[in-house]
Amino acid sequence: MPRLSVAIATHNRAHSLAGALTAISNLDYPLTDIEVIVADNGSTDNTAFIAENLGRVFPNFKYLYDPRPGQLVGWHGALAVAQSAVMAFIDDDVRPLPKWAGAIEDIFANPDVALGTGPIIPEFDVRPPDWQSEMILTNKHGKWSALWGMLDFGDSKKEMPPDFIWGSNFLVRKQALTSAGGFHPGGMPPALFRFTGDGDVAAGRPIIAMGYKAIYHPDAAVAHHMPETRASETEIQRWIYGEGLVTSYVILRELSATNPDLEGEALLQIVSERFDEDRIATIGRGYLRPDTKLPDNLKRIIETAGSAGFHTHQEAFRDDPAFREWVLRATYLDINDAYRHPALQPPRET
Repeated sequence: MPRLSVAIATHNRAHSLAGALTAISNLDYPLTDIEVIVADNGSTDNTAFIAENLGRVFPNFKYLYDPRPGQLVGWHGALAVAQSAVMAFIDDDVRPLPKWAGAIEDIFANPDVALGTGPIIPEFDVRPPDWQSEMILTNKHGKWSALWGMLDFGDSKKEMPPDFIWGSNFLVRKQALTSAGGFHPGGMPPALFRFTGDGDVAAGRPIIAMGYKAIYHPDAAVAHHMPETRASETEIQRWIYGEGLVTSYVILRELSATNPDLEGEALLQIVSERFDEDRIATIGRGYLRPDTKLPDNLKRIIETAGSAGFHTHQEAFRDDPAFREWVLRATYLDINDAYRHPALQPPRET
């Protein structure tokens, strides 16, 4: 029985997947003790070929194919079949460093711990523009950047808040994740971006509420590939727009939980009463330092993209009853039940 199950959700990024699998094969840890699960969400490139060939390195390997869109399908597909009590969810552009698996074993040696992570180190194809350094924030634990997916909480093992345990290096006890209801929707393709939710963060908070601890381990480190496109204005706009979608998603779920008798328009009315346009326009500013100086074009993106995402989500919630059901689901563990919206169905074969 493997001691660690590593889940990689992927879509049409065969080259990135190859890098992730190669890095796992080079860990300072017995491969017999690792299970690798590649969850392919409908790739049309040579992802299956890469998985088949590089997967032969691993004594415990599974390739799952599901054409339905979104990270959620891969995450929960892997969760359902994983053999190990401890799981690591990583992105296909992540490269675990050699001590990673050993550090995970050390984290979960304590039965009171159900969540963990380690440093996430961005590796850039090109030097990012100077203004992006304004998006590196600090708190009492260390420094981080949402744009880069960077996390550096220092060189010592420590307890940490669950909001900084992200899907690029999300370490968890399988039973705790299942008991917490699994993940909320994560990344979605552009045409279905409105179906995005607070994915990995939503899974961490209820696990801590159950009485477990979250641990940062400096040796549970991964490198995170940052392509040149990550520095583009288009990427910034997509990122802030997504923050608007997620903000609306979280607010609607919170209001529904505290006002269970209200539906549809009634919930939206509460949102409009509590969140005026000035407040909505600040979406995304929380990931910048207060004194951030941005070029004018990027300042406009920050001021408008979050609001656009927020209102897109609110309009879909108002106009589409099936979308409302998607947003307010208790859990998404049962993918067949969750993916009932017509837009989420896989394309029919011809």
